[in-house]
Amino acid sequence: MIYIAVALTVEAKPLITYFKLKKDNEIKKYQVFKNEEITLIIIGSGIMQGAIAVTYVLGNLDIGEEDIFVNLGICGAVKDSFSIGDIILCNKIINNCSKKNFYPDMLFKHKFKEGTLETFFQVVDEKMEKEKIKGEIVDMEGAGVCEAASLFFSQHQINIIKIVSDYLNTSKITAEKVMELVENKINKIADWLVERKKFNVGNKEIFTLKEKESIKKIEKNLRLTESMYYEFLELIKYYKIQNKSIENIILKYSDIKIKDKREGKITFERIRKEIIEF
Repeated sequence: MIYIAVALTVEAKPLITYFKLKKDNEIKKYQVFKNEEITLIIIGSGIMQGAIAVTYVLGNLDIGEEDIFVNLGICGAVKDSFSIGDIILCNKIINNCSKKNFYPDMLFKHKFKEGTLETFFQVVDEKMEKEKIKGEIVDMEGAGVCEAASLFFSQHQINIIKIVSDYLNTSKITAEKVMELVENKINKIADWLVERKKFNVGNKEIFTLKEKESIKKIEKNLRLTESMYYEFLELIKYYKIQNKSIENIILKYSDIKIKDKREGKITFERIRKEIIEF
């Protein structure tokens, strides 16, 4: 199942139409729309409101290892390095209030731009000093939604996608403009969702016994930390499900022995780049 959380009804309407979603009348407190593959939740605007809504709805559902979670919505761009309508896959999310940072796993190859999202309790407009903003883009839900989703999903299952709607001149944003932005990008997002879901293989066994032994050998030889090993495992899965043989990776790296963790990290980054850019 693909779980999509949006803040606004106007963000949801194009998705409901495109994916032919039907309202789930069993859930009373929030508007939820479904088909066999997608569950869409309208969470409302605000960091706390978003976190509460996601926790309430997901807490009553059976989340699986093969499911993915997506927070989709509009955002303001701090600088003009992004264009109106750009789709941004967030590689870092900052909670402006708590100062907590979240780093979704960016293992899946994509055609979107990447950026840092900072979530605020209040609307960020032209009156705010840009020097006080740490993110490249801003919203009012992402960090709260990300933290709540992490109670039910692993990091590699969580995705935060934003569409640039303005340069903090929020007074010019209308419901019609928001709907138009989502409608114009829905085909690209839908294509990404198909490929992204295909990548999330969950607990399905895809490695042979020999491959698993070689993977463990690489982990030991490169002195990978637990988080690095987990990311390496996801990268290798990604490589293999793209119908690529992992034999070349195994042959290249299974006999490398490093002297310290720093050298291991450098080698790991080399593997990461090689797989993602194949």
